[in-house]
Amino acid sequence: MLRRAAFAFLILSSLAFAFCPTASREVNMAAVVSENSGGIFVLHVETRPGNGTIYTSINPRIGFSTQESEQAAVDYAFSQSNINPKDCDVYFSMSGDFGSNKIDGPSAGGAMSIAVKAALTNKAIRRDVVMTGTISQDGEVGEVGGIIEKALAAKDNGAKYILVPKMMFSEALLLSSVSQKGNFAAIEVTNFSEAERILYSGPSENFTYNFTPKSDAMPSKLASIPYDSDTARFSIVAKRIVDSLDNEVSSALSEAKQPAASSDATKKYFSDELSKYRSQISEGYPFTAANSAFLLSVDAEYLSIGSKEVDINGSIDDVSNCLSSLPTPAKTKENIHWAIGADLRRLWAQGKLNDTITARSDREAYSTLRDLLLSYGWCGISRELAAQADDIGGTPINESALEKLSDKRLAEAQDALGASSFPNADAFDHLQKGLDAYDSGAYGAAIYEAAYAKSMQAAADDAGSKNFTSAADTLANGTRDSLWGKIYFGQGLYLNAASKEKLAADTDAYRILSYSEALDEASREIDAALANQTGASAVKKSEQASAALPGRTIVYSQQATAIIALLGTVLALALLIFARAGKTRAEDW
Repeated sequence: MLRRAAFAFLILSSLAFAFCPTASREVNMAAVVSENSGGIFVLHVETRPGNGTIYTSINPRIGFSTQESEQAAVDYAFSQSNINPKDCDVYFSMSGDFGSNKIDGPSAGGAMSIAVKAALTNKAIRRDVVMTGTISQDGEVGEVGGIIEKALAAKDNGAKYILVPKMMFSEALLLSSVSQKGNFAAIEVTNFSEAERILYSGPSENFTYNFTPKSDAMPSKLASIPYDSDTARFSIVAKRIVDSLDNEVSSALSEAKQPAASSDATKKYFSDELSKYRSQISEGYPFTAANSAFLLSVDAEYLSIGSKEVDINGSIDDVSNCLSSLPTPAKTKENIHWAIGADLRRLWAQGKLNDTITARSDREAYSTLRDLLLSYGWCGISRELAAQADDIGGTPINESALEKLSDKRLAEAQDALGASSFPNADAFDHLQKGLDAYDSGAYGAAIYEAAYAKSMQAAADDAGSKNFTSAADTLANGTRDSLWGKIYFGQGLYLNAASKEKLAADTDAYRILSYSEALDEASREIDAALANQTGASAVKKSEQASAALPGRTIVYSQQATAIIALLGTVLALALLIFARAGKTRAEDW
């Protein structure tokens, strides 16, 4: 009787956990090996009966982040099998041309988990598929850098598919175009199940990925905002940026030479976006339109890049030349806030350029290119805002009158971040930009950045304790008086209306509405600090004339017409300057 019970126990135990198999599997993975190129490597995994130890080859050298990925991959793979991890040892090794003979980073986690499970469950892995992406304890495939470089390397090495995590819009645009030029496709996978469905499939099974971007509609209950002299002037800039994007997209799509179906889907997306931006301008939301068109213009550049090698050195030179040629507007009581806007974008462009150059050796070419496009775009916007400031003219002032105020506001922002248990990264970034502005003598820009940092930190501190929907509604019922307060207020109102229809987050609406309120306060303080200054005789303003935008009558100076034409020339030159690798403009304003 005792023997029978023991035998039954052994049977039950064998049902709970299978024996650890002695097996090996290989999977193709991708990595970035230099600024301009990726590489395809083979990951070897072997399982043997043991005590749960993970072994890693020291050739190539494996970094700590990759070791963590191995542990995460093993944990998840065993959770998907009925084998006790304490009964198995797992051996990892890699082969390929590693350049520096060192591998680090978490991007192989997904491929590792695929290989370990295949070894444990006797699954075959397709050899014409490459994978990149992290793996979480829940089996989610997480984002990684260098997707474009890795995909191009996979294609060049004869792979049929590369499995990638959710792509940025610019990455999807470029790889959609590249995928049409051969028997190759980049396929997004969000979790382990989606990845194993492809990697464990038979070699003759085919998969497709159709890139079909969809434009979000405008909020259905969006109220129109009447233009005044400030927002009317800004709407001219917005309209020009949207028109420039339209021309850029037409040119890029003609170069892309995609099949009709893919081309039609992409064309429809851009057409819908452009139509939306023009409607936003006509309804009194010029910043919303300008900011969206500004960002989409960067994405659009990736349509025509294809597999061309990116000329980073040339792009750096282009941004540097743009910055060195920027005009410095004479600051007056009347144009100070336009001039501050120009200073901010100039400082953002210079800071982004400096950071990009510093981090260049640790980043991929296409990511570096995107930052350079943003920097170049900010430079162009700074030029336009400076031209608007010059057109307005007025009574000259000395900006040093704002030094004490900027010092005070930066100190307050520093205190706000220092007192928080969870300093906000965005707030910290803008605080640093404010300190840089102060050091350069751009005291007005420093005040604006301090206002941003303080308001964003306050919003972050309110998370979990504030009803953002109700708080945003309260802020939306007010008005704004300053140039940038009104411009950002419109953006906040748009986001608030969008949040009601799940097109935006109520937290974003609250943050921007709060910032618009902070901009009003900052502008009043700047105006008060400058009020007692006496300068040279006032610069005569240009005569005013009117021009029509869809559904609106707006006012602008005759001289502004020439400025807008100049902006068109500048933006057109941007297309030519960055033609080396599909380079051009700009990020958030």
